[in-house]
Amino acid sequence: MAKINIRIPRILLDLRNADPKLLTEMEGALDSLDAKIRVMGNGFSQLPHVFSLEEALEEADIWVYLSKNLTDEFQHTMKAGIIPVMLSGLHKKAANYDPVNESGNAFIYPKLESWYIYGSMIRAIENFNFSHDWSNLKSHGKALI
Repeated sequence: MAKINIRIPRILLDLRNADPKLLTEMEGALDSLDAKIRVMGNGFSQLPHVFSLEEALEEADIWVYLSKNLTDEFQHTMKAGIIPVMLSGLHKKAANYDPVNESGNAFIYPKLESWYIYGSMIRAIENFNFSHDWSNLKSHGKALI
């Protein structure tokens, strides 16, 4: 039997400035994601937290923004090649990833609601396993700097 090589993405959930109601709605679904999840900010006490920007930058392939504002660290995440999952309109140059045309530089959700966010996270996780596409995404992400 052939061995299947699946890469497990490392996701950082940025809970700073997130709506506590949103966090409550998302909590149960996170257990079903095939990813290593870390948290920055208060909340989700059952998940491991990062305690510094340096640790976060080392521990993430995907950075999920759960608020209506980008953090000051956004430029650092882009320079580190971390792919954002973010609310539409947070960055004027952010474009939702289109795997057919291999274009885009982020995974965009249209509303700050748990199922939209969860759907964008799943898309990011699925695309993470395509190393060529992921490399293109990281390259396109430099446009957000």
